[in-house]
Amino acid sequence: MIEANYWKEGSKRQWVFYAKDNSSLEGLSEKIDPDELLCSHEEEIVNLGIRRINGCLYAGNYVGVCRLKGVSGKDVVSNDGREVILKIIPRFPISVIEMLNALRDDDEFEHYLAPQTNRLHDTSQEIEDLRDNELFHFFDEENPIFLQDDIAKESSIITASVYITMLKSLCRRPLMGRMVCNEENLAGKAKGKIVFHQNIRANTLRGRDDRIYCRYLRYSEDILENRVLKAALHKAELFLNQYFGSAAGNKNFFREMISYSRKALSHVSYTKISRMDLNKIKTTGVYVYYKPVIKAAKMVLNEITLEANGGSAVTSYVVPYAISMDKLFEMYVRAYFKRAGVLSYNSKETGIRIAQYDDKTAVLREKNRTYANYIRGNIKPDIIIYDSETDNYVVFDVKYKDSMNSRYARPDRIQILAYGLMLGCNNVGNIFPTQDGTNNVYYKRNEINSNEARRRYYNQLEIAIDPNWKFEITRKDDERKIKVLEYLKSLLASVR
Repeated sequence: MIEANYWKEGSKRQWVFYAKDNSSLEGLSEKIDPDELLCSHEEEIVNLGIRRINGCLYAGNYVGVCRLKGVSGKDVVSNDGREVILKIIPRFPISVIEMLNALRDDDEFEHYLAPQTNRLHDTSQEIEDLRDNELFHFFDEENPIFLQDDIAKESSIITASVYITMLKSLCRRPLMGRMVCNEENLAGKAKGKIVFHQNIRANTLRGRDDRIYCRYLRYSEDILENRVLKAALHKAELFLNQYFGSAAGNKNFFREMISYSRKALSHVSYTKISRMDLNKIKTTGVYVYYKPVIKAAKMVLNEITLEANGGSAVTSYVVPYAISMDKLFEMYVRAYFKRAGVLSYNSKETGIRIAQYDDKTAVLREKNRTYANYIRGNIKPDIIIYDSETDNYVVFDVKYKDSMNSRYARPDRIQILAYGLMLGCNNVGNIFPTQDGTNNVYYKRNEINSNEARRRYYNQLEIAIDPNWKFEITRKDDERKIKVLEYLKSLLASVR
C-alpha cells in the first residue's frame, strides 16, 4: 500500500500529490498555494471532493485522479510552473480494483453501475451519460493525463468495466444501422444500377454474359459505430481477462456481459479503428442512446493498447476520474453478506435474504394529494434483510465514515429511525468500515428510547474492507465470536 501525503515527480513536467480519502492534505503547500484551490460543496466532485474545515484541507469520500482546479476554474500550476495532479487512494489496506473484483460475481453487478432511480416502480435505469453513474464519475470533457505508474492500470480496469456494462445495456436495444452502398457481381439478375465499366471488365470481356455487376443500397448494421463498439469490446475483454482471469468463478458477470455483447455484435466486422475513424462517428436522432457508450468505447480504445503477443497493456493516458467510496462500500457490504450466506432477492429458496438493490418504499399511502407534496416521495435503505418465512425485517444504512466521529450524525440518526418506523423493524442499525481494516465487529444492541409499546433496538456493525473475507464477527465488549449469518438470524428472530 502506498504511503500517502507526499509529492512525486511525474512525467512531462508534472507533480503528483498522493493522499488518502478523508485525511488531511497537509503537504500541499510545499508546491502550491492551498488558498487558491477550489473546494467542493455538498455533492460536488470538483478536485475529488476536497473540502476546507477550520482553514485546513481534507480529502473527501472520493478516490481517483484529477488535475487540481483553482477558484478561477483554471488548472492549478505549481510554484515551478508544472502541472499538478491529485491522486486519492483508499485509507484502508485494499485497492479499488480489489473491491471491484469482489463485486464481479455479484448477481446485481449491472444494477450497481446503473443510476439509482427515484420513482417507485422503476427498478433500473440505463446510463444516459457517463456522469449519471453514481459509482464512477469520468471527467470525459478534459484532456487525458499521462501517468506512468499503476494509476493508468487502475483507470483502464475501471473504464473497461463500465464500458462492458453499458455495452450490454445497449445491445438489448436495436443496433444502429443505415443504408450503405454495396457492389456485387450478380448471377442471372440485376439489382439497383448496373456499373457498366465494371461489368465490361469483370463479365463482358470474359464471356460471362450470365452475370451483371451492380451497385445497390442495402440496410446494414455493419457500420463504423458498431465496429468501434466491437473493437473496444475486444480490447476490454483481453484487458479484463488479463487482470481478473477469464474463467474465475461460475457466476462471473463480467464474462456473461462480454459473451452477451459479443453475440449481439457477431455480424459486425472486426476492424482496426483509427483516430480519424472516431471523428466520423454520428450519434444523433433515434440512436442518441449510443452517445454515452461511444464515449466509453473511445476511452477504452485510447487507454488500452494491443501488443504483438496478443496481450494488452495500458497507454498511460488516463481520463480523470472519481470513484465514490460511499457507494462502493455499500455494494461491497451487500456482496459480503451474500458470500456469508444471505440469499439474493431473486432466490427461490426459503430463508434469510437481502432485498433488491435500489429497493424503494413510498412514504405516504395517499401520495397524490396536493397537500402531501412536501414530504411525499420514497425511501431507499441501503440494505434490507428479511426472513421469507417469518416476514421479519432488519434494515441497515451503510456509512463510509469513522464511527467514533458523531459530529455530523444527526441526519443519519433521523434516517435510520425513519427506516425502522416505515418497515416495522425491531432492529435497525448502521454499518461502518472497521478502523483496523481486518476484523468484523458488532456492538451490543441498544434499545431505542420510544413511546411505542413495541421495543426497537439500534445495532452497530463494523465490516472489514479486506480481500481475505472472514465470515465471523466479534462482539466488541467480550470478544465473543459468531458467524455473520447466525448474527443476522438472531436479529430477525427477535420477538415483537
